[in-house]
Amino acid sequence: MKNGMGKRLSALLLAAAMVFSLAACGSDSKQEEDTASGLTKEEYQQAVQTLSTEISEIQDRASEIDGTDVEQTKELLDELKTPLQDFMAIDPPESYAAGHAKLQSGCQSLIEYIDLLVDALGETDQTALQESSEQMQTLMESAVADLQEGAPLLGDADSQEE
Repeated sequence: MKNGMGKRLSALLLAAAMVFSLAACGSDSKQEEDTASGLTKEEYQQAVQTLSTEISEIQDRASEIDGTDVEQTKELLDELKTPLQDFMAIDPPESYAAGHAKLQSGCQSLIEYIDLLVDALGETDQTALQESSEQMQTLMESAVADLQEGAPLLGDADSQEE
């Protein structure tokens, strides 16, 4: 794997782990139900915590990958998409809907980033790599912005319940 791709993978995992750990830490466990949606607040907060944990575990495994093993890197990247997709499919309590929508948007940008990164791992055309790099930069900026906006909204939902 090219050094630049390793840095991109590290940046992706670090950004995702950081934001979801902040969102998980900001959640105050409550057992009240929000009947307008599928999950209770406690279940939703647990889903955020689970996502944070899964991303951290994948990040730990990423540090052990042989940087020259493209297939192993692709497998790890594909594995990272699963918890993001699972989280996006959650039906949050109504009070968490705004924060969840931002987190969903950030997750979608991360998934698109991962897809571009996987495609770029086998690419040798410098023009195509440059175009992918520019698209990935835009997606990463969008993902980080959405995730950073979504995490405090979850915290706001918690504080409104107190």
